[in-house]
Amino acid sequence: MNIAFIVSSAEPGKDGVGDYARSVAAALRKLGHSVLVVALNDRWLEGPSAAVVHGDADGVSLERIPSCLPLPERIDQACARLKAFRPDWVSFQMVCYGYHRKGILFGLNRHLLRLAATCENWQVTFHELWIGFYKGASLKHRLVGALQRHSIRGATRILRPRLLETSTPVFQALLKTIGITSAVVPLPGNITVNPDLGLEWFLEVLGEQGSPVAAERRSEHLAGGFFGAIYPNWEPEPFFSALRKVASKTGQKVTIFAAGRMGAAGDQIWNRLAVSYPDFGFKKLGELSAARISQYLRNLDFGIAATAWLLIGKSGATAAMLDHGLPVMVTRDDYKPRQVLQLEPPADPLLIPADQDVSARFITGLPRRAPHNSAADLAVELVRRMEASRSVPRFGK
Repeated sequence: MNIAFIVSSAEPGKDGVGDYARSVAAALRKLGHSVLVVALNDRWLEGPSAAVVHGDADGVSLERIPSCLPLPERIDQACARLKAFRPDWVSFQMVCYGYHRKGILFGLNRHLLRLAATCENWQVTFHELWIGFYKGASLKHRLVGALQRHSIRGATRILRPRLLETSTPVFQALLKTIGITSAVVPLPGNITVNPDLGLEWFLEVLGEQGSPVAAERRSEHLAGGFFGAIYPNWEPEPFFSALRKVASKTGQKVTIFAAGRMGAAGDQIWNRLAVSYPDFGFKKLGELSAARISQYLRNLDFGIAATAWLLIGKSGATAAMLDHGLPVMVTRDDYKPRQVLQLEPPADPLLIPADQDVSARFITGLPRRAPHNSAADLAVELVRRMEASRSVPRFGK
């Protein structure tokens, strides 16, 4: 089939949804399908002179349209490319803030019908919904969220997709409140598993400068780590106190790593951690190549998620950890929906709530599994669902 993806931006390593689409597109290409990724509002292109960028990554055609161009012109270019590609399916990645700085799609919706006319079969993946749906949200967020909710429903009615998917049970339940029935499909990790374990490199960074940890003494160290942003409302407790209990019982030295861009708030939190927990080691690795990130994740004993339990399914960083078979400590449970929703908890046994003392889990042994690139599984499932849905009525019909 010819399958097109529409995203907001597609700069590698700079946009999580763009990375997601490109990884799934590459997996589809390996299955023999022709794939096009169109970035409709690419913030990473410098100016109008870069109006169209054709690329070819893993056999995937890329069309990046800079955000500085007027919206009608961007729609014109996207429509022309889609018509030339003649897609059997178009997959629209719904990420509101990617298309508009306030996350409101009314402007896009005025032109969306032209995009919808380029293909009969549409699929929508909801990566973001509206803000202000949780307890304690400000009045401003609730009002903005109401506008976002209305614009999301409007966009969905215009596209009239045959397939609707999201990554978390809470998003599925919230969509149901506005008449949209969706399936929950877990995100794949966007970091390809490196077959080279990279143990020697990791033992060097685990040890002191010029003095790597000997391989036979690796078990004396308990290494955990973040990948990507650490959000302003993340707190180390009570999880770090649990780690202290583990270290006291096992005699292991605890080292916490951070890889990738933590963000300004994350940098401030990180600097405070070393002062608050002088008995732990803290090592900031910064931005690494995808191959090195894979080695980093494969060598950790556990990952630390900065995303709340309610939203853990939308975290690309967590998906990357799970792809690498890493147990993930979910240390936040501070988001509660204002509405009463029937939610199924995340089923993956590698997701471990750490909002209470989890030291016993460390003592008995954390679960692990073999690393696996789940993007390939998602590509197969997406094709199966597309082939089975050609006769399904379109949304709103």
